[in-house]
Amino acid sequence: MVWIPQITDLVERLGAADLAGALRDPDTATVPVALDDPGAGRICGVGVLAAWLAEQEKWRTEHAAVVEPAAVTVTGRRAVGEWVVRLDGPDGGRVGLPVAAAVEPASNMPVRIYHSRWPLLGRHVVRPPLVRHAPDAHASDVVDVYRAALAEGDVAAVVAAFAPDGYFREPSGDTHRYVGTAALNDLFKGFFAAGGGIPLKLCTVTDDGTRSAVEYVCDRWGDADLPPQAGLVVCTRGEGGLISAVHVYDDVEAPVE
Repeated sequence: MVWIPQITDLVERLGAADLAGALRDPDTATVPVALDDPGAGRICGVGVLAAWLAEQEKWRTEHAAVVEPAAVTVTGRRAVGEWVVRLDGPDGGRVGLPVAAAVEPASNMPVRIYHSRWPLLGRHVVRPPLVRHAPDAHASDVVDVYRAALAEGDVAAVVAAFAPDGYFREPSGDTHRYVGTAALNDLFKGFFAAGGGIPLKLCTVTDDGTRSAVEYVCDRWGDADLPPQAGLVVCTRGEGGLISAVHVYDDVEAPVE
């Protein structure tokens, strides 16, 4: 639904100049190119990509979209970029849409874009997994503590993983941002009211020591089974090794009010 032209810079940063060139100008592509977008789904082939990019350029102009960079997490073979796209929303007001992209040139789906469709449509849309669950994928230190507490539905342990001024931002953006111990405590109590925790099946972990970006599959929330859905979360470590920020990029609908 939202193409971020700066994604090509991440591709180039990973040394995949041919792929970056193909994304900038599909007509000159010398390598296979593919990406997955929340709205369009899987886009493969030069002609399909060229038509979609032209449509995206028109869409960004019509919605007066402005892309603001947020953060980049890079390891040797994968990078995860984060942005906020400011645009005219469906009600005429300006909205800030958080968007993330996982870039992995060696993958058969080298660009995977994540964002919620709630700010654009006013509803959630189920999105099938983009990457297979990898049983050997593991988060580290406080990020793994947070993941385990989230899976167990342990409010106290989840909140203890955050710095005192840490925050959690939902996929819909800063209108749903919860800062500090009291706000986080109330938020996760509500999350776990569905009968338990939220176990995430890890697919990839991209960790640069400051941020840990995790692609996952969510198929359960408390007592409720869900259709398997794709998501990405970025946890930022602050001073003292605790989490200073959690940014979630998915369209999972909670089975609670």
